[in-house]
Amino acid sequence: MDPNVIMNRLIRLAKLDTTVFDEVRDDERELVPAVVVAVVCAFLAGLGALLWSKIVPDGDLHSTVVNQFILGSIFLAVLYGVAALVVYVVMAQMYRIQADLMAIIRTMGYAAFPLAICVLMFIPLIFPLFAIVPLALLFVMMIYAVQSATGADSGQVVVAVTIGFSVMVLVLGIIAVSPNLPDAPMGAGLFGILFGLN
Repeated sequence: MDPNVIMNRLIRLAKLDTTVFDEVRDDERELVPAVVVAVVCAFLAGLGALLWSKIVPDGDLHSTVVNQFILGSIFLAVLYGVAALVVYVVMAQMYRIQADLMAIIRTMGYAAFPLAICVLMFIPLIFPLFAIVPLALLFVMMIYAVQSATGADSGQVVVAVTIGFSVMVLVLGIIAVSPNLPDAPMGAGLFGILFGLN
């Protein structure tokens, strides 16, 4: 795992160079770096939520650190993994595409890169921008990642990604706003902030 290569790929993704997905798709050595990228980006999103809650204080800091940053980031990373599994199942079972689960995980690991933008949620007044735009970019990157990993028809890819993404957003959103779970992890705080905007 060469940090320079990973950084180079992330810079290219930031420039919307989606050929990165073609590079990591078949490289078995890229599984661990891809998972690390996804987890680090989830924790950066959690850090953004933590910083946001310090600027807009409405609870005790310990609860915020544990729920938004630590547990929320873990939930976000795990549910992103679940989204990848859902995409795989939809491609393999619904569309009968010969999909390689590891290739999907490798490409979707790098596709999680937009979540890192959520670290800027602490900026007053425009914080919703850094909560909503990363989700839109994540959705688009997931489409490119799955397209690269499966080679499937673009319509099939969009449906599979929409289902996987929807599962992730739905579960995290329900957890974030559940009155029965006031101390529940909030999906890196992202969804708690979004649903709290109403």
